[in-house]
Amino acid sequence: MDKLVKNAIDSIEVGVEDFQSDDARRDLSAVRNVYAGVLLLCKAVLWKRSLSTDGSLIFVRFEPKIAKGGDIEWEADKRKTVDVADIKSRFKLLGIKFDWKKLDEFGKHRNNIEHLYLTSTNEAVKAALADAMPLITTIMTNLLYLQPENEFTPECWNALLQNAEIQEAIKKECEASYVDISWDSEEVYFPSEHFSCTSCGSNLLRQKDETNTKPSHIEFACKGCGENDMELGEVMEVALAIATEGDAYLAVKDGGDPPLAACPECGLDTFIRDIAECVVCEGSIPGSCIVCGAGISPEEYDVDYPNLCGYHAYQAQKVD
Repeated sequence: MDKLVKNAIDSIEVGVEDFQSDDARRDLSAVRNVYAGVLLLCKAVLWKRSLSTDGSLIFVRFEPKIAKGGDIEWEADKRKTVDVADIKSRFKLLGIKFDWKKLDEFGKHRNNIEHLYLTSTNEAVKAALADAMPLITTIMTNLLYLQPENEFTPECWNALLQNAEIQEAIKKECEASYVDISWDSEEVYFPSEHFSCTSCGSNLLRQKDETNTKPSHIEFACKGCGENDMELGEVMEVALAIATEGDAYLAVKDGGDPPLAACPECGLDTFIRDIAECVVCEGSIPGSCIVCGAGISPEEYDVDYPNLCGYHAYQAQKVD
């Protein structure tokens, strides 16, 4: 386990050195190294919880072996270690509670930086490292019983702390710009925590006009890279998808309606069912059919027969 922890710390420290470098080409390396370090810390937890001293829980497969006396023993196949999905599964098996949402967010930052060719990756790196801080602290303090400030070099730990504090302060400033937004939905929360810049990936987006109260009139400005010409729909659609992914999964599983639907007017998945309105274009549909009184869903809404349910709109089409 000690070697895993050392490798994790080394990886994170190298990542921070990459982050502090003036060479922009090392931005991606910074996130890769810190992310790898966090996963190594997770593996160290599994090693610590293994029944034997061989850290068997960090390996994916086990193979039967004939022991002395003819008994069958299970031996870890050490050619492959666990990935993120395996780590989650084994933490759950061991009853270890962990905030996977933070690790998933960190992973998304890493993927965005690596695959979306962002124009200002340093700002996305700052956000990713800020996401890494609570992960590092929780794993080391609560699961490995180590004090991170004693394990990392002062330069590395202070850089992580300072970056996290700066990011948190700016994030609070951005959140404050939305305080007057009127959000009518009771089923879907206002997704400001998931807003991210379409140019640099930073989650430090503020509203340019802080007196604005309408979601559909929001204009974004990025505190990370300075971008101030973003499409509301592009930002809001992604943020709402993240905010409702849990409810959407349950809806599919249980056979209900997901909280979001494609807007019949603008086509974006920003139509919220419980308010029957799109929060981007303000498109809405009538509450019920004028013939039978049945509710009209966004999926069956017909612009040519706006006051009819799907069945009666079909009947009207046949007559026409």
